[in-house]
Amino acid sequence: MKRHLPLFILALALSGSIIAQTAFQLPNPGFEQWDGGDESEPTHWNTFSTCDGPYASLASSNHHYRLDGRRPGGTGNYVLTIYTKSIIGIKANGNMTTGRVHAGAMSATSSDNYNYTQRSNSSHSQPFTATPDSLYVWVSFYASSASATAQVSAIIHGDNDFKAPNDESQPSLYKAIANALTTRTTAQANFVWKQLKVPFVYSGNSEARYILVNMTTNQVPGQGDANDALTVDDIQFIYSAWLKDLKFRGTTLYDFYKTWQNYVLHVDDITSLTADDISFTTEADDATARVELLQLDGDTAAEFSITVTAEDGITVKRYSIFATTSDYVGATIAKPRSIKMYPNPATTTLYVETEGDIEIVDICGHTVRRVTCHGATPVDISDLRQGIYFEKYSKKKIVKCTH
Repeated sequence: MKRHLPLFILALALSGSIIAQTAFQLPNPGFEQWDGGDESEPTHWNTFSTCDGPYASLASSNHHYRLDGRRPGGTGNYVLTIYTKSIIGIKANGNMTTGRVHAGAMSATSSDNYNYTQRSNSSHSQPFTATPDSLYVWVSFYASSASATAQVSAIIHGDNDFKAPNDESQPSLYKAIANALTTRTTAQANFVWKQLKVPFVYSGNSEARYILVNMTTNQVPGQGDANDALTVDDIQFIYSAWLKDLKFRGTTLYDFYKTWQNYVLHVDDITSLTADDISFTTEADDATARVELLQLDGDTAAEFSITVTAEDGITVKRYSIFATTSDYVGATIAKPRSIKMYPNPATTTLYVETEGDIEIVDICGHTVRRVTCHGATPVDISDLRQGIYFEKYSKKKIVKCTH
């Protein structure tokens, strides 16, 4: 794989926003640039044709190709396909990496076979110091077996020649790992796309210096069948600009949910409001936020505007809190709300004693009831399965039993 260095004049012409963006995403994440024809390597990516190790000459045949097409909703012209190939009776999984493939043994399961960051070679290493929250990638996976499992992984690691999977058990060598798995999406010779979304798990102790991205037609070396094929498009790193909580004068708004970005707050005195009345916690530690107070209507209405910017400087979320002295229906009360629920455990009817809207969710966070309460309000739960539920805002536990 060759790296195409931009002309100096062109580099000077790039805007600051573009330069900033490239530091937070992979180069050529949609496989639009290639070093040559359909069986060349995608620019900034490497496979068996540039591998090293004592068995490099045996393993150097292509296991990939470029195809015309794009994922649903995409705008590119090409996608990447890697496939499993049988070499003298040994199944070699399709493999693509931002690092270098090392062919160290004939046995597919040998620890002498791995992908690694080769810091001494800029064509086989990808510097990276950001801390994304999630990995998104589009895939279509053809496999003979319904249980075959393909993999796309990203490892943010320190100043070392990290080997995957060998070093994944050593937290001192890496900072975070995102591991996206998929069983086959199609058993036919056609594309059936899906987008994989997985979090980066920050379980390592190293600083972020490099990233090693790998993809394979089977997460287990030597498994699967010849011609299993993983097609990949548009790898994207996601940076969080969500809030985790929202408070007015130190009290959490009881109806806060991170994806709800507009709130109405009842207050007694608009003229006493300041930006310091609003506090919050960002979901990501490296996000920044700014609060502005806007007067809307003299002494009767105002708006707090909270702008949250993610680490990449591009992803932005905005929350608005409209403060009013009027008795606006549905306005948040700026004080903790008392919620009583009985009987608990309950069988067919649960009484919720409070004022305002409540939501009952299951243990997976799915809403099963939304109710507006005025005093002791009966809630029919007869059709719910036996188990544990929660009132979303107070986090109170509800036990549903059958008798």
